[in-house]
Amino acid sequence: MNLEALYKEYEQAKALKDKNESHHSIRKLLGKASSNFPKDNPYTLAWFTAALTHQDKKWFVVKLLEKVNPVPKALFDDLVLAALTEYDPSFNKWFIEPCVKSFGVEKVKLKIMTFATHPQVIENEGMNKVMYWVPRVAL
Repeated sequence: MNLEALYKEYEQAKALKDKNESHHSIRKLLGKASSNFPKDNPYTLAWFTAALTHQDKKWFVVKLLEKVNPVPKALFDDLVLAALTEYDPSFNKWFIEPCVKSFGVEKVKLKIMTFATHPQVIENEGMNKVMYWVPRVAL
C-alpha cells in the first residue's frame, strides 16, 4: 500500500467542489486503506509516525485510524504526543480517541504523564487540553 499516493488521493477528494462526491470518495478511499491496513510493517508505521508531525497529513492519519481497531501499539506514543502538541483543543480529541479505544483510559493517562515534561507539551498546555477528552471519549 503506497500511503503517499493514498494521501494525495485523499487531498484530491477533499478538494472536489461537489461535497457529496467528496464525502463518498473519501469514505471509499478510507475503507480501502483500512481494510488493507498493515499493522506491523516498519515502513508503513514509519510513514504514519512522520505524517503525525505534518500539518496536513496528520488529519489523513486520524481519519484512517477511525476505521482501524485496534490501533497498532507502535503508533501509541506518536498519537498521544500528536494529541498533546495539537494547538486546537477541539481537535486533539481525534488523536486521543483511537488510543483510548485500543489501549484503555489508564494506559493513555500513564502515557500522557510520560510526556508531561516534553517542551512542546508544556508550551502548548497539552496536558490540560488532552485530559479533558480522555474520560469523554471512553464513554
